[in-house]
Amino acid sequence: MRAPMPPSFDRPGQFAALGQIATSLLDAYLDGIRLANAYQGIYEKAFRRAVDEEREQAIELTMGGGGKGTAVAPGNVIESTYNRWLKNSDDELETELKSERFASTLWQYAKDLLELRSLMRKAGYPVSHLDRMFDFYVRSHMVLSLVPKEYHLAPFDVVHRNGKTRLLHYRAPERADGSSSGGKAEGDSRIAKKRRPLLIIYAPINTFHILDLNPKRSVVRNLLASGGLDVYMLDWGYPDWNDDALSLDDYLGYVIEAVNVIKSESGSDRVSILGYCWGGIVALIYAALFNDSVRNLALMATPVDSGKDRTILASWARAGDVDALMDEFGHMDGQVLDLAFLMRNPLRYGFDKYMRFLQRSYDAEFVDTFVDVERWLYDTPPIPGRLYRQIINDCYKSNLLALNQLEVTTASDDDGSRKRRVDLGKVSAPLLTIVAEKDDLVSPEASTSVNYYVSSKDKSVLQSPGGHVALCIGAGAHKKLWPQVADWFLSH
Repeated sequence: MRAPMPPSFDRPGQFAALGQIATSLLDAYLDGIRLANAYQGIYEKAFRRAVDEEREQAIELTMGGGGKGTAVAPGNVIESTYNRWLKNSDDELETELKSERFASTLWQYAKDLLELRSLMRKAGYPVSHLDRMFDFYVRSHMVLSLVPKEYHLAPFDVVHRNGKTRLLHYRAPERADGSSSGGKAEGDSRIAKKRRPLLIIYAPINTFHILDLNPKRSVVRNLLASGGLDVYMLDWGYPDWNDDALSLDDYLGYVIEAVNVIKSESGSDRVSILGYCWGGIVALIYAALFNDSVRNLALMATPVDSGKDRTILASWARAGDVDALMDEFGHMDGQVLDLAFLMRNPLRYGFDKYMRFLQRSYDAEFVDTFVDVERWLYDTPPIPGRLYRQIINDCYKSNLLALNQLEVTTASDDDGSRKRRVDLGKVSAPLLTIVAEKDDLVSPEASTSVNYYVSSKDKSVLQSPGGHVALCIGAGAHKKLWPQVADWFLSH
């Protein structure tokens, strides 16, 4: 099939449109250069600092040796300078990328691109075809995301569907005699009912596979290993252009349906819930509206109070015009999100981690985990426009969730619907807050602040070293954190 041809400009109005497109293209080019220069300035400044620090250290070593200091091997000097450069770049980026100056430059560039796309669309250009070309370009540069790699998922049954959303029910691990302690057999069903139902609500960003990456790095398997938890997972699937109108109300509706199915299957009148990141926002809203159905609530790296979220992405989200973005695209493209994550630190996330990968390429387990994570990282579904607009505007910009001013619409008893205000003070179930000490996607303070807003008398906080994703795949998290989380669910 041939690609659609651009329109011919045979009328004065079309020539005027071409002039507007050319002007907009020039604006985007110039602002793109300004953005690139901002990064270049940061890295040059960090590099000069690294060289100066390396020189000062060499002088100190020499003087400390009475002028006869031991010479440092050139290879060691290069590696040491490179590591200093990385560390200094981290510090500079953490400050500069949160500044109003940088945010203004970034969003001006985004505005230019939006205007350019709008002008081309109105002039009759096939912008949807260009979007597909952009998607192909990005994916072709993310080579590891295309490497065929089978997901070693824990066995599960799909027990409910609604559109693209699935409710997964994980089978219990086999016992020592080789038989299963869960499943569809009658005896296994009785055993399953003795276990406490737990619903995991993953974020509508990327896919749920990070919670079940492979047999050695699996939150799901770790929870199942406790022997006392009956684990379910909400898989949001892959939204597409037809799902742009899905809202927070729809995602809350999926949770309501899931809990009802779990209640029916397990025979329990209450369900424990574990929400991760934006999935924790949906979990918290559900708990505030249906507290009597929640046995325990655990929130992992959940941005509850955006006023305390000092991360780079949160700063960008608050500074930008998400409405203009959604009006033009209809949804948040997954590859744009990937690019935003990369822009937090291009050197570290786009170069250094692959250098580290090559240095440890002899380690088969590390390589397998690295490739699994990369494939998950760049396998990012789009986020429906209404949902993205609500999360950014209502939660990040207006902080309505923490202020008890967020409103959602749920089904009413008369088969209609009603608007309800989310009051976090209605949450009285035992609450566990899980945070990563070095989380650069959600500030720990933005997560732990939930403890000040709920009415729960039983509140606990678990901290784990590492970052946002390390909560799911870190060796330390699987050795210490997740057994603690399982014990918490079983003891409450």
